[in-house]
Amino acid sequence: MQNRLGKQKHTGQFSLYQTRLDTLVGMNHPLSILATELDWSAIVRRDPFGATFTIQHSFMKQCIILGLLCCTLQLPAQTFQLSEQAEISIMTVGPGSNFYDCFGHSAFRIKDSVRGFDVVYNYGMFDTEEPGFYLRFFLGTQDYYLSAYDFKYFLSGYRRKNRWVKEQVLNLTRDEIQQIFSFLENNRKPENRAYRYDPYFDNCATRMRDLVAGALGDKLRFKNDHLPRRSTGLLWRMSLRDLTDENSFNFPWWDFGIDLALGTVIDGVATPEEYLFLPDYIYAAYENAAIQREKGLVPAVKSANLLFATDYYEQRKAAIMPWMVFAVIATGVLILTVWDYQRKKRSRWFDFVLMLVTGLLGAALVFLWFFTSHKITHGNLNILWAFLPNLPVAFYLVRKAPPKWVRVYMRFLFILLLLMLFIWLLRIQVFATAMMPIMAMLAVRYRYLWQWGLLKEF
Repeated sequence: MQNRLGKQKHTGQFSLYQTRLDTLVGMNHPLSILATELDWSAIVRRDPFGATFTIQHSFMKQCIILGLLCCTLQLPAQTFQLSEQAEISIMTVGPGSNFYDCFGHSAFRIKDSVRGFDVVYNYGMFDTEEPGFYLRFFLGTQDYYLSAYDFKYFLSGYRRKNRWVKEQVLNLTRDEIQQIFSFLENNRKPENRAYRYDPYFDNCATRMRDLVAGALGDKLRFKNDHLPRRSTGLLWRMSLRDLTDENSFNFPWWDFGIDLALGTVIDGVATPEEYLFLPDYIYAAYENAAIQREKGLVPAVKSANLLFATDYYEQRKAAIMPWMVFAVIATGVLILTVWDYQRKKRSRWFDFVLMLVTGLLGAALVFLWFFTSHKITHGNLNILWAFLPNLPVAFYLVRKAPPKWVRVYMRFLFILLLLMLFIWLLRIQVFATAMMPIMAMLAVRYRYLWQWGLLKEF
């Protein structure tokens, strides 16, 4: 995938400018071809977070803008009849070195050697320079776009990024290929190319499933041999969260953030269809799929090709893991609590900060749940420890003598932590491993406040 909340990859501003130029003048227009031949590495600059690109040379930027303004010969997407030699492929791209690359990517390729047509249709495009892009992404209202461009630039781009590229040529008839091609050409028109991105239910990989299934109907049969199995042959009961962790393990801090932000929606046992939000599983599913023809079942894939192999391997990008940091913090809180108990005096400002931080986190999680368009943030039971009512209570704890009901409130928070533990054991929601020291820290502090710290005589 192109990038992700987590979780689709960014192909760079090169593809974005190329898409804009393609939209105006068409892929085979000289201006479009000239743009693809530019050495964009000398023109663009990556920001410190690796997420956006900006034009370095104002002269080059002016030339590009002038070229776009001068393109009065607008060539809209057109559908023509493909030859009998036409082929359609599913392209699968391996993970890269950045977080937004760790899930891989999928795209369609349509090739017609008779017509000299070889184009990739990429559903993973977005524009970070659009006004309000990051706000819309946070609110779950950001659109992604379909872009079509020459296959050779698709392949060369991933070669430069040292990401493997595999191709599966589908075993479709010319009419079926024509149907998908016509849909894609219509879908890439400026008025149609935007779609509401969802990292699990509508992304670059799921489109590889849905568009082919739309053309073939019930003739397409996935055998589900791609699903992971135990040594006994039984299926692993994996959730969408497990599948996410399987791909983001080498970015532990991002992985922790995903586990913190997403709710129980991704904790149920994933159906065979739901596995297909990941490009690797799309590849494996088609590898074992079949198509019903008049004479019986035939393989869905006519041929498979490894177009670019790489020695890249995934490894953790952080030496300091989240659980290590929180374990150190929890140890410090335990020492502070013992010290408070021995001197019979409460660290009021620490309790204020603790309640304020957990309350603010709770406010963020509640907002993601109830006030955004994200489906995957619903039912997030992290709100049991990141508890929104802690915000006003924080200001009572900073007093020397808080109201009596605050002691009862601390007991209630302790009970919520016990409830959270049962939820975890029952796998209603699986929390990040780094939550263990956090929960232990909160339990120790809440119990101290409830039993001793808030007593008048203490």
